[in-house]
This record gives sequence, C-alpha cells and structure tokens, in this order.
Amino acid sequence: MRYYLLLAASVLAAPGAWAQTTIPADLLPKAEQLVQKQQYETAYDLLEKADPKNQQPQVLLAKEKLVLDNYLVSMGHQMFGLRNLKPGETVGQLRGKEGDYSMHPLDLPLELNRLQRKYPTNYALAKGLGDYYYAVQQCGCGEQDKTAAQLLDLVLRYYGAAHAHGLGDFMSHYAVGYANLMQQKTAASIPPFEKSIALNPQYPTSHYNLAYALMHLNRQAEAVPHAQQAYDLYTDPELKADAVRMLGVLYQEQKQPAEALKAYRQSLALQPDNYQTLKLMLAMAVPARSPEATELATRLYRLDPADDQMFIDIMDIYQASKQWAEAEAFFRSQLPSTPKEPAPQGLLHFYLAILNMQLERPKEARPHFLEAQKQLAKVVKPDHEMFSVIKRGLAETKP
Repeated sequence: MRYYLLLAASVLAAPGAWAQTTIPADLLPKAEQLVQKQQYETAYDLLEKADPKNQQPQVLLAKEKLVLDNYLVSMGHQMFGLRNLKPGETVGQLRGKEGDYSMHPLDLPLELNRLQRKYPTNYALAKGLGDYYYAVQQCGCGEQDKTAAQLLDLVLRYYGAAHAHGLGDFMSHYAVGYANLMQQKTAASIPPFEKSIALNPQYPTSHYNLAYALMHLNRQAEAVPHAQQAYDLYTDPELKADAVRMLGVLYQEQKQPAEALKAYRQSLALQPDNYQTLKLMLAMAVPARSPEATELATRLYRLDPADDQMFIDIMDIYQASKQWAEAEAFFRSQLPSTPKEPAPQGLLHFYLAILNMQLERPKEARPHFLEAQKQLAKVVKPDHEMFSVIKRGLAETKP
C-alpha cells in the first residue's frame, strides 16, 4: 500500500515540477527602469537575487538581454562585466576598456538549452539562443570551438524555430537575412530583410543589406530606394558614405551617370580619402576625358604610393579607354613629389617602364627599368616576378 501511495504522490508532483513558478509582477519592470537609467549592475543584481539558479525563463531572458546589450567586458561571452554608468557615459565609449567592473558568470547556451528541455514549447528560449549566437558571431568573442559558418547555422536554426511560432523582432529577422547573405543565399535573404523593415523601417542596416542583396540579384531599380533610405537614416559619416557610394554604383549600373556622379561626390565629401570612391570616380572621369581625371588619379595615387594594387587599378582604368599616353604622362608627373623611399620609387619607375614599352618607346623605358631594378632590390625578394619583367625589359631595350 505504501508503495502505491508514494507512486501516486510522485505522479501528482510531476506537473508542479515542470510548471514555471510565479515571479513578482514588478520585477521585470523595475529591472527595465534601472536599465533605462543605465544602472546595469544594480539591474542585474535585482534579477540575480530573484532567480539565482536561472529557473525562470523570463528572468533568464531579461538577464541575457541586459548583458548582451550592455556588457563592458566579457570573457568568452560567458562572464560579463557590468557597471552602473554615470551621466554622460555610454556603453559604446567604455566597452573593451580597462575599468572597475562587477563580473557576472552566465553560461547562456547551457542555461537556455537546459530550460528549453524543461519547457519545450517556450519558443522565447529559442529566440534567446538565436540572440546569443548572433551576438557571438558578430563580436567574435566566444564559442571559439565553432567556425563562423557553424555560428551562422545556429543563428538560422534557433531564430527559425522562434519565427515559426510567431516570436521575433526586427533584429532577429535582420539577423536571419544577414546569415543567409553571408552563406551566399542571396535570394533567401530578401524576405527576412523585408520583414525586418516592416517591423522597424527606421533601422538603416536592414535597408542597406536589402539594397546590397537586390543589387547582387541584378534588381538595381528595387535596390535604389533602400540604399537611399540607408543613407538618409545613418548618422555615422562612414556608414552614410558607404550607403551613398552603393547608391552611386546602382545608378551607374542603370546607366544614369549624372545621378551616379552626384552620389559619389556626396560619398567623397564624407570620406575624402576613400580609395573605392576615388577609384569609381576616376573610372567615370577617364573615359569621359573629364578635366577631373588627373586630380582624382593624383588623390588616389597619394593615398599610398607604395601600394602595387593602386598602380594596377589606375593603369587598368586608363587602359580600358586605350589612354596609354595619358597614363604615362600622369605617372611621370608624380616623379618630383613621390617619396624617396625604395618601394614608391621602384614601383613608379617600374610602371613608367611598362607604359613606355606599351607606347613603343624603348629608349625612354630603359632608364626606368634600371632605376626600378635598383630600388626594388632593396625591398622585394629576388625571385619576385617583377625582376623577370625587368630582366626581359632590359634585354629588349639594350642599345
């Protein structure tokens, strides 16, 4: 008889063992009020005191959001440093810097997975796992045993489960679009980016990445308004410059040069030394024989006269318009002002030699080959292919 009584008691106790106990009604609002006042350490302590063993999904998810949004330092994204901030301080200013922080251990995948097994129909926990893996993928500061591809798979897996049950926000849908884009699934990234924008049209990065995805699907006309929106919404000058540069590319691909040039000028005004923008503008100026071409080429050249790729890019642009003489004249004009170090001197003479050979001027090419050989020998390994070109050039230009 006693055996059956004990069995009955255990069966009756089972539902209670799986049920979520009630948390104080004012706990989460109080914690949120503290977060709004940037009292992050106090807010976390309040949640930790209420649920020290992470038994309550709502409380654990509140802890997760607090630490992921507001940590100042982290150790493997399993221990988070928090602090109550003073007026004028921001998380962005302090993150990653030395300071006096309270450290809070919180193994989010362990705790969230444990609660998910206990409450298998609570899909907010799946979203919490998606939030965690997306945060780690973005910062590269945890889960070192997983590749970037594996982290993206986990983002898609957990957000997919949450979204399938109606749980998601603009950021989780954005993250799904981003993960698909990173996995070269461009078409699959479009719907989640569109959903993210529907939920929050003021988030510029959803517009930016939707425009980027549409551009790569050759849907430039559809991409234009989103690139424009990204430019309008961003406040950071570098991000604005990037968005309006993409807008210029979209216009150029639609054969609208005036609009493209306007966008490139806006981008260059925000980032006067941006290599890509200068290169794009030069590629428009040279075939149009614009008087701006020399100025743009000079600005591009002077960013780094020791950059071999820069020489190749400028030469390719002039070559595409069969303007070999103009390219040679441009590089020759840089001789007086080029730094005297071996790398910039050697490269400049090397490409002047190449251009003069292309123009069938071996006599003019030879001294440039000789100077290139002299200067590059100081900074380039002897087996570099440049020396083979120089050797052949000297043989062909021998008096």
